[in-house]
Order: sequence, then structure tokens, then C-alpha cells
Amino acid sequence: MALDPSCGRIALIANPAAQNGRGAWAAVEAASLLRARVGDEGFQLLLTERPRHATALAASLDPSVGTVVALGGDGLISEVAAGLMERPVDERPALGVIPVGSGNDYAASLGVPASIGRAIDCVLAGRTAVVDVGRVNGRYFVETLSFGLDAAIALDTVERRVRTGRTGTRLYLESAVDQLFRHLSIYDFTARLTGGDAAAMRTVSTAAYLLAVQIGPTYGGHFRICPGAELDDGLLDLCYATPHLGPWKALAVLLAAKGGRHTGNRHIHLDRASRLVLDFAEEPPGQIDGEKIEGTHFEIDCIPRSLTVIVGK
Repeated sequence: MALDPSCGRIALIANPAAQNGRGAWAAVEAASLLRARVGDEGFQLLLTERPRHATALAASLDPSVGTVVALGGDGLISEVAAGLMERPVDERPALGVIPVGSGNDYAASLGVPASIGRAIDCVLAGRTAVVDVGRVNGRYFVETLSFGLDAAIALDTVERRVRTGRTGTRLYLESAVDQLFRHLSIYDFTARLTGGDAAAMRTVSTAAYLLAVQIGPTYGGHFRICPGAELDDGLLDLCYATPHLGPWKALAVLLAAKGGRHTGNRHIHLDRASRLVLDFAEEPPGQIDGEKIEGTHFEIDCIPRSLTVIVGK
């Protein structure tokens, strides 16, 4: 379906701290391009000042806003989506994205180009889709929720990016090698799943290096951890890796995941569910759309076709 530009104003919510300050320059560029295309009356710029600020901004947008554009990384996009989910269904503007982060996985899942100018062209072209949103312990996520090794890598990558100013897949791989060879841990968990490939409730109780719960197919800068995941199928895709893998074999599996070629490995297990309750014996590293999440008990569900998003070609 197509977005009618006359249906409302465009609000740009930008994180000026994204990519170690590049977000501020990107916000200026994007605002200039949007104003030139839609005029001052059709556009407003809102800058975040603290964590979760984007959620509050999105939740309180004026009813005249028909499209909200999130400029930043996956964390900022997730925050904006969370704010939209706090609004009544019929009062949620369409969500567009301008990717200015290190991974930009959600933008890739939507088919949105990486350049600011082309992403704005995509927003104004107005091709939309209605997609699922995940929820864990009351927090929303749009792409990924994961625990264990990959969460440790994701969180360490953020720390390295802040410390070095570098971004991209190479930084993620540096962190991955460090975690694999120095911090490869196993986590015991029990998951009670409902829906998906089997209608009846079922229980998985095992140990794993990692467990990912996906709305979209990728994380960590386009590693296709759940290559069959679809944004609008009403299901959560799961991937978990069981022992025993040494660091070199684990690295080979991780590299294969870049192209989604890891799924044939006997240590890799895939599943689908509409809801799951997940308990760990001890607290693992955890991340939700690139941001830290803590705990050992997680109640996770998929909210089907609950968010209108702007997609690329």
C-alpha cells in the first residue's frame, strides 16, 4: 500500500549521539532535505536528550503527525517503535527509518537504503507494510532479543565503538573473536513454547552458548541468525546453539551465519513460537535491539501486524 503525504506531517526523531556524534550531523542533513521536500509546515525535528527519551517523544506526538521517522541505530528505532505501541492502534503514525547506527539490521529488514538521501526518498515514496512487534517483560522489540554469546558480543561491540569510534562488521568480528576465545560460556535454560511449528505447548530444556528470539532475520550487522524469519508472519523465530563447540568451530559457525549458512550444523537448532516463557539457571548477557536487558525470567510474545512501517523496494 502507499502512504498519502497529505495524511499528516512528518516528525523526525533523531539521536544526535548516534555513531559517536555522527547522528547530530545526520540530523541536520536529514532535516534540511525533508524541509526542502515538504516545507516547514509539513515537518518537525525532535532530538533525544537521554535514554528512552525517543519513546516518550513518539508516544506524545501531535495527532497531526502521520509519519514519524527514526534517525539513529537499531536502539533508537526500537525506542520510537515502543512509543508508538503505547498509542491506540488507530493513532499510530507510520514508522520510517534513516539508518545511522553500527548494525542497522532493522533498516535492512525493511529494505531501506543506508544513505540519508535515499532513505528520505524511501520515506517520501510511502510504500508501507504492517509488521509484527515483539514484547519481553513489557518491553517492545522490533528485530532481535538474544542471550548468551551473541548478546555478549553485541554489548562488547557497543563498548568498543564508544571507546574507538569505529563501526561496522569488522568491529563486531573483533569482539566475537575476543568472546569466543576468552569468554565462551554455556547457559542452562528452560523454554516453554506455544504456537509456531507445533500447535501444542512444548518444553525445551537444555544448555546453549546462545539463544536468539527474532522478529527479523538478522542481528550484529546483518548476520542472518534466523534466515527464515519474516516481519509479518505473527511468529517469533528462535535459534540456539548447543554444546560442545571449541572456539575455532564456534567461530566457523558464526562466520557461516553471516550468509545464513549455519543452519545445517548439528549444534544449531531452529524453532518458531507465538509465545514463550524462558528461564535461565543463572543470569546471562542479554540484549534487546542492541540495548542491555537483565534478568533470568523472560515472558516473550509476538504482537501480530501491530505497526505500520515504511519499506523500500
